[in-house]
This record gives sequence, structure tokens and C-alpha cells, in this order.
Amino acid sequence: MSQPAGEPGARETESILEQLASTALDHDYYTQHDGAPGTVSRTLTGVVAALFGLLLTIAAVQTRNDRPATEAERDALIENIQLRQDLVDSKQQTAGRLQEEIADLQAASVGDSPGTTALRIAAASQPVRGPGVVLTAQSRDEDDPLARLTDTDVQLIVNGFWLAGAEAVAVNGHRLTATSAIRSAGEAITVNYRSVTEPIVVTAIGDEDALLNQWEQGPSGRYLDARAEADALTYSVRRSDEVEMAGAPDSRLAVSAEPLRRSAS
Repeated sequence: MSQPAGEPGARETESILEQLASTALDHDYYTQHDGAPGTVSRTLTGVVAALFGLLLTIAAVQTRNDRPATEAERDALIENIQLRQDLVDSKQQTAGRLQEEIADLQAASVGDSPGTTALRIAAASQPVRGPGVVLTAQSRDEDDPLARLTDTDVQLIVNGFWLAGAEAVAVNGHRLTATSAIRSAGEAITVNYRSVTEPIVVTAIGDEDALLNQWEQGPSGRYLDARAEADALTYSVRRSDEVEMAGAPDSRLAVSAEPLRRSAS
């Protein structure tokens, strides 16, 4: 069978492969160096090795020399921290002891007479309990903005109970004082700067029959009736034989006012 024209033969292909194999490496790889490195090369290698060893020695000596100073600084820092911690502990113990002395002095200076007890109740500085009423209000449709309770609604409810003769009032457990604030923060209602959520529960201590009758007949009761009918609010008021309220926190009772002392004329 004759070989087609233009195609290399088997012998020619083998020749090409042998040529590629013989030239795969650079000619320098086939050059054999029988002589040893020269004096200059050995000298340079020795100098480089000596410099490297000198650098390692200097680094080791420097590290060893710096170690005592570093340890001394660390020990001094630890001692300083311990001294400051001891000072803070001492100050905290002193503050605790002074607070106990203040509490003892206050207890000794103010007796439990009927007058002081009434003042404490009026100032909301102590827990109280007694008969009263409990009002619960909430929205029927939370998606309707007009149906939501507002800070104005809560203010009118609370003021209505004060007007009806309540001795103590709380909103969702937050005892109200002379410095209490009922405000709105976005869509939330805050009492004493704490958010409250529905249902809104207003508790009032006092003569339960008088509180209920006067609140319902007063402007607060009539207003809430109109809101419930027009804006899909729901509320209920019930008597309670015993309502309990916690005292207001000390931060709500602190005042900066001082009595005015008039000079004798």
C-alpha cells in the first residue's frame, strides 16, 4: 500500500521525536564542571555565613538584655492594677457603709407616726395596698391608627382617678408620683420614661364605690365612653377588695428644690 503524498513517514516521525528529546534540556545541563569552586566564591560564602551568624548572635543578646526590663515593666503594671483595684474596693466599701448610715439616720429621724405615713403614701415612697378599682383598656383593631390608645388617653384616665379621690395610682405597675410623666415615643406610650404595651391597666386605691361612681360620671369616664364607641376601643372597670402597688424608685423621688427661708422682719 503506497504512502499518501504530503504525510510524514514512520521513520521521519521517529527522527523528529529523537530530536525533541535530545534538545529538551539546555546545553548547560550537559556541561560537566570538574573544577572546585574558586577562592573568591569560598571567601564570599564564608563572609555571608559569618554575617548571618553575627546577626543571630546580636538578636539573641538583645533579646536576653531586654527580657529583664520587659519583665520589670510587666510586674510594675500588674502591681499598679492591683493597687487601683484595692482602692476601688475600698471606696465601694466606704460608699456601702455610708449608705447604710444614711438609711439608719433616716429611719431614726422619721418615725412611723400617722402624719409621716400619710406623707410617704402621698409621695409614693413606700408600697401600699387597699381597696380600689382596676381599669383595663386596649384596642380592638391594632392596624387602625384611630383605634390605638394614646398617651393623651392614659393621661385623661389617670387624671380622672385623681379627680375622683384616688390615694395612689399606677399604670402597668409603674407607680405615679408628682414628677411622673406619661408621654408618647413614636407609636409607644411611656410612663416614667418606660415603655408600656397594651392592654393598659390602671389601678387606683381608694374608696372603691366612690372612685368608680365619680370616675364614670366625670369627664374622664365620659371621654373614654365616646372613644370606645367611635374608635373601636374596649375597656372595663371593676372593683377590687385589695390592690397592691410597689413604691416608686428612689430616682423618681429625688428633688433639688429647697424650702424658701424668709428673713424675720
